Amino acid sequence: MGKKIRMVLALALIVFVSFWTFNQIRERSYSGSKIAFDMGNGSLVVNNRGEEAIPVEMRSVGRMATFRVESRAINLAETSKRRTIGGTTYHVVAFELPPGQTAIEIVRGSNVMFVSSSSQQIDATVTPMNATSARTTLIFSGIVVLASLYYISRLVNHQWIGTVRTAIPFDKLRAKRKTA
Repeated sequence: MGKKIRMVLALALIVFVSFWTFNQIRERSYSGSKIAFDMGNGSLVVNNRGEEAIPVEMRSVGRMATFRVESRAINLAETSKRRTIGGTTYHVVAFELPPGQTAIEIVRGSNVMFVSSSSQQIDATVTPMNATSARTTLIFSGIVVLASLYYISRLVNHQWIGTVRTAIPFDKLRAKRKTA
């Protein structure tokens, strides 16, 4: 395979990994009634625009998909309970969402879905990854991007280094020695 094709593939890898990382970490906003969306393992800020509390559920599919939800605003600290609905096993935490803004966090577990079957309007902003997962994703992506850049540099025998050395006057940047 030619050098140019390998360079294009390395650049494509950089673009793909950068896009994937951005898409995994970015906040998502949802609005409407009778909505359901993925929360991942992050946090949620939901605004109930109505005047009364509405019933909501947080679900995760699978027998071993247990998770824990916490919210200081509504004194919620609950671990999911297993429930079978129509032949599918879910882990569910059901609670009442009061009017106004409420912050909810997934403390343990992942692939959690927020479900509201009420006709009342809500607005939600989801951060799909907790801080640890986001940090791990960024480190992984950074390593892949740096490795790809090094691979491209190696393909051209690191010729850019000579250009940088002539462009930056390193000899003028060095501290001058005092002679005694």
